[in-house]
Amino acid sequence: MKAIILILFFLTVSCSNDDGPIPGCYQEESRNRRIIHIIKEATGTMLGQQCGDGSFLLDPDSENQSGPLGQFYPCNLLEEFHVDGVRVVFSGYLYESFDTEDKCADLFEITEIRLADQ
Repeated sequence: MKAIILILFFLTVSCSNDDGPIPGCYQEESRNRRIIHIIKEATGTMLGQQCGDGSFLLDPDSENQSGPLGQFYPCNLLEEFHVDGVRVVFSGYLYESFDTEDKCADLFEITEIRLADQ
């Protein structure tokens, strides 16, 4: 009997718990936003000094976009990509927004980004 309990314990501890993506940005707010779309290997252009706060937006190309179109407001954009007009390849999570918000772009968390081949 002890052997069965030990085996069950080790199986429980060693099993992977892959519940999907683990969101980071926009989860610290009290609203606990849901991920509404996962974007993988899309191309786009960085747009500088947008939204009135000096932030950069990510403008995805429409021809390779499989989800919602519009500009993305990345919460975790590395400073090396703060270059207006630079072309990038990116992946990430698009978050829900609420009707009561005044936002200039869709809320986005980057999971991977690199310069596009020019």
